[in-house]
Amino acid sequence: MKGVFARVFALALLMGVSAEAFAQAATISGRVTNTEGQPIVGANVLIPSLNAGTTSGANGVYQFSVPESQANGQRVTLTARFIGFTPVSRQITLTTGAQTQNFELKTDPFRLEEMVVTGVADATSTKKLAFSVSRISEEQMKQVPASSPIAAIAGKVAGARIAVGTGNPGAAPSIRLRGSTNLTVGNNDPLILVDGVITKNSLADIDANDIESVEVLKGAAAASFYGSNAANGVVAITTKRGKNLQDNKISFSSRSEYGQSGVYKFVPLSQHHNFQLNSDGSIKTNAAGTQRLLDPDGIADNPYPSTGPDAWRNQLKSWLQDGNFYLQNFQLGLRRGSTNLNSSFTTDHNQGILPFTSGQRRQNLRMNVDQALGSKADFSASFTYGLNRNDYDPGSTDGWFALLQAPPDLDLVHPNPASDVEYYPLLPDLKAKNARGNPLYGLRNSDYNLRRERLLGSFSFRYRPFNWLNLDANYGTDRLNQRDRLYNFRGYLNEGGLAGNGQLQERTFNNVAENLQFNATTKKLLFNNLLSTTRVTYLLENLDNTNFTANSTKLNVTDVPDLAAADPTQVAVNSGLDLQRTVNYFVSQSFDFKDRYIIDALYRRDGSSLFGKDARWQDFYRVALAYRISEDFKLPGVQDFKIRAARGTAGLRPGFSDQYETYSLAGGQISKQQLGNTNLKPAIQTENEYGINIQFLDRFDLELVKADRVTKGAFLSIPLSLAASGGFLNQVQNAADVSAHTYEVSLQTRVVDTDAFSYSFSLTGDNTRQKIDRMDAAPFRRNATGGQGQDVFYYKSGEKLGVIYGTKWVRSFEQLKENPANASANAADYVVNSDGYLVRAANLGKSTEAPIAYVNANRETQHVIGDVNPDFSFGFANNLRYKSFTLYALLDGVRGGDIYNFTKQWMYQDERHGTQDQAGRPVADRRPLAFYSAGLYNGLVANDHFVEDGSYARLRELSVAYNVGQNTLARFGLNRQIKGMKLAFIGRNVFTWTKYTGFDPEVTAGGDFNFRIDGFRYPNFRTFTGQVELQF
Repeated sequence: MKGVFARVFALALLMGVSAEAFAQAATISGRVTNTEGQPIVGANVLIPSLNAGTTSGANGVYQFSVPESQANGQRVTLTARFIGFTPVSRQITLTTGAQTQNFELKTDPFRLEEMVVTGVADATSTKKLAFSVSRISEEQMKQVPASSPIAAIAGKVAGARIAVGTGNPGAAPSIRLRGSTNLTVGNNDPLILVDGVITKNSLADIDANDIESVEVLKGAAAASFYGSNAANGVVAITTKRGKNLQDNKISFSSRSEYGQSGVYKFVPLSQHHNFQLNSDGSIKTNAAGTQRLLDPDGIADNPYPSTGPDAWRNQLKSWLQDGNFYLQNFQLGLRRGSTNLNSSFTTDHNQGILPFTSGQRRQNLRMNVDQALGSKADFSASFTYGLNRNDYDPGSTDGWFALLQAPPDLDLVHPNPASDVEYYPLLPDLKAKNARGNPLYGLRNSDYNLRRERLLGSFSFRYRPFNWLNLDANYGTDRLNQRDRLYNFRGYLNEGGLAGNGQLQERTFNNVAENLQFNATTKKLLFNNLLSTTRVTYLLENLDNTNFTANSTKLNVTDVPDLAAADPTQVAVNSGLDLQRTVNYFVSQSFDFKDRYIIDALYRRDGSSLFGKDARWQDFYRVALAYRISEDFKLPGVQDFKIRAARGTAGLRPGFSDQYETYSLAGGQISKQQLGNTNLKPAIQTENEYGINIQFLDRFDLELVKADRVTKGAFLSIPLSLAASGGFLNQVQNAADVSAHTYEVSLQTRVVDTDAFSYSFSLTGDNTRQKIDRMDAAPFRRNATGGQGQDVFYYKSGEKLGVIYGTKWVRSFEQLKENPANASANAADYVVNSDGYLVRAANLGKSTEAPIAYVNANRETQHVIGDVNPDFSFGFANNLRYKSFTLYALLDGVRGGDIYNFTKQWMYQDERHGTQDQAGRPVADRRPLAFYSAGLYNGLVANDHFVEDGSYARLRELSVAYNVGQNTLARFGLNRQIKGMKLAFIGRNVFTWTKYTGFDPEVTAGGDFNFRIDGFRYPNFRTFTGQVELQF
């Protein structure tokens, strides 16, 4: 009995002690529901000023405690938030004891209360940002999964221009945010972060199915947080982590997609020629059969035979394949207590459209884990492994170019009767005087293999010793191992049909990027109405690049693709190594006074091995202000109204070798090349950004932005005097200033939202104008990838970036007279031909008919003939739902902006383009073939005939889906295993409306939007697929 009594007494004592301890804390509990009273599981309920809170569990119930030492009767803000809902905040008096606070959350169709984590001291609501951060959610991307995270941004972010440079399977898209920052071709890509890991490698390896959100900082006003690496902006990608799942919930899903790709637009081809015909319709040749006889009128209006081996055919249409497209994605998510994880596996295949190629094959494996360690610490780990393989160089256009230019009256399988080799490379000179050989021989027999392995990993540890202090450490790494091999067997035929000694080229590229970061963040409520957030950061960046190339043009052993089989005297070896080190310190401070007055300030100091040794350290800053007018003045129909202004600086780092002396080695002789520059600095961009954000009528969310930026110290390679430089040819200097002015508009709206029907859309638009303000070099012409040395573009101080220069053709007698040399010209001696060009009347209709180059009164022969900059770019995304059916469509494009159609110009030389075909024109309007192939062709010198309007509107993404309900699944006995099913029809690059006569108006050269030159690029193709998505 005494033992029982003792145990009862001890239990009572324990309960009393516990009750006393419980009474000494402030305990807050309640329930979180939606407007229909349904529980919200996983909602965050917290007191931000104390960093105290919890998440709602089963039935939406939550409970947490605040120590007695912090509960002294003060007024605090209690907030409940959940993704997709508008947070609710209320003031409560925090005293010891228990109190109940229930929350009812309304849906947030525009996700205005989502938290942004990029470029800010601490996670910040979009309503309280003092600068522009565009956020794309999983919902906006999952309708039509993109080939890469960058492609997923297209048409969804104002001020962002996206283009897939070549269209080849596996080719990474290019992106430019607002305007250009430099004068180097293709150097406008933003800084990329993947789960906090800084990466410089291709995003073609990253699976867009894994993305939870993408945040975009478009200019220095926002990107100053990232210092000398962020003048081109920042794109931060966050992958799925399972944190939004219900507690004790395992989620498993499968997405399967299959379809085909193909070209939906072809350039017009000439279907007639200018040769004499025999009575049977065949082309007449000389007696030896070695030369075709020209028709005396010189006009391409005679038909090819309609049947037989010499019949006309469109070689591209005949040989391009409808390539297979396949994607399989699995997602596994778990949230249980203090643990959440998400893992995925994706395999996809994009065959492309070229014959005899299988295209890109990609596999991705990802694992993300978050684990709490008690109430004060937690850690996160992310791991992604990617394998990307391709049997066609993603950057190559050779096969496409040769196939387009192949003679239309030739059987490419057996082009040469003298040889029984299929796809014989030597084409008969009778039909192919300018051809580049049979493209099918190389596509069929040349063996190219690209293998790229990618490992991204990040680890974070967070510790909260006090509710106002967070300490965290982060390590991230991006490791790339790329190898490609080109093998042509011994006996491989060259374009002349001669057997060669074979070729084997092996290249490897290894990249190891690491970043280590330490942060200390304080968050305190001062004077009960001023929230202060301070962050101090140290960041270390390491980047190691190594490359190795071995190439042999003579293989001694047949059918052995190994360098051991190469002739050792015919092997060339090259290698390279560069190491980059950067140290960064910065402090960020923000103040939020009464949820309406917001101040953000930043100071950052960067030291990098890429800067000259006398300019190793550079400073960056940001100051931003915002005022939420609607918190002080209740405007009719306006839910939120904010004005803001920000000024910030960010940089662009030089290339690895830019600061050093360089030499060339040839024939055993060393020659001086580049003079070093110890004072080389990063290019510094200063941006002023002004914005208005207004949410009104409970349906509309509007953002207007004006951004003015100038990048000072842009890099240029300046020619040097050999005598003054000690024999060096050039030096990289901070020799130019580039400015850009951008206007942006974004509008989101939910027009209708009922249980059975909803329709919403988002609209983005922007306009950018850019100019070279200063250039410490003489004006010079600039070539671009795909231009064959034409130097189409022109750089000089005061000139707009993207201006096209070249020959302008005379179109009137008044223009002709502007040339002082034609002062005595007689109007009767000239006539405007049917194509609108002034020509000599005596030559009209003859093979000597030719256009006349325009010369102005200053005797200048080179003129502005185009401008690549569009008047505006736009995106228009639509979401429509009717019961279980959904329709999503994204339309985007540009208005204005010119393209130089170099493809068309080259086709004039080879007499392939449809413009040269005169058969469909009235006899009096027919022009001699030489007018095009010699006159307008102009020896490949740039001229205004090939400048075309690049405006277009593209239906980029289309999805028609049906969500199969539980009742339907039950009818087939599937409801126990399958919790949800979606069937969808998906289209990518569905249709393009344009007057541009090339394959595709979405062209860039070298990934640079300042160089819209179409040089035989592999076009974007259309893909249609069917998709089945299952939730288990």
